[in-house]
Amino acid sequence: LISLIVACRIDHNEEDRSNMTAAVVSKQDEAYSNMQASVSKYARANDRRMVLRSMREVKYLSCIPLDSTPPAPPEDLNGAEEEMMLEESIILNGIPFHGSQHFLTTLKELCVKLTEQEGVWMESTTLYEILVSKMARSTSSADSFFKLNSLIGSPDLMLMPTTQKQSFAIKMNLYVSGGQIHTNLTTTNAFGLFRKADVKPADLGGHGAVSSRPWIGIQATVEERANISSEKAVRHVKVLLPNSLY
Repeated sequence: LISLIVACRIDHNEEDRSNMTAAVVSKQDEAYSNMQASVSKYARANDRRMVLRSMREVKYLSCIPLDSTPPAPPEDLNGAEEEMMLEESIILNGIPFHGSQHFLTTLKELCVKLTEQEGVWMESTTLYEILVSKMARSTSSADSFFKLNSLIGSPDLMLMPTTQKQSFAIKMNLYVSGGQIHTNLTTTNAFGLFRKADVKPADLGGHGAVSSRPWIGIQATVEERANISSEKAVRHVKVLLPNSLY
């Protein structure tokens, strides 16, 4: 009888959690739908102020869930390393690297030290490859773009990466706890909302980026908390809107 009561209680708890999750998702969908209608309306009217206001009213833009990043194929590692070499600023466990010429060497050495700790079961090369793949800016940029474009893009507006220099530091904390390797990673990318009526072919730069000044500039910050050892992660993107119209 006790077992039956416990089982029934567990079933009710799971049902309650499921109902709560469904309610939250429904509210999010409604908020995004209303925002898209308002943004499209005000974009046609060339009303930048009201577009920004419509977006600021949606609190869910501050924490949009993203899928965790799968391990990159070995053939993509060189490309990820080349990206890291171009970064102007990386902060690893609170230590800044201005210019990344010796960052990768330092990261390799740190991976060796972490994997040598008692209870850690991972090859240092495997850890290094996973981290470089996660840190590559193209990974966070692409994931942010596809997620945000589905929420903000409209028949009148398009979201595009901008060609402005990426001066945002990549920040990573890497540590071992209970024999498990953990990382907290933050990467920020610049995007722009452009009115389709204003964009000319000459404005398009390389890699699909737009060289002209965006109608509204947007920063997208991807934050990830991952247990590398168990391959579990929580990842989301936060939209940062400009404080002023210009």
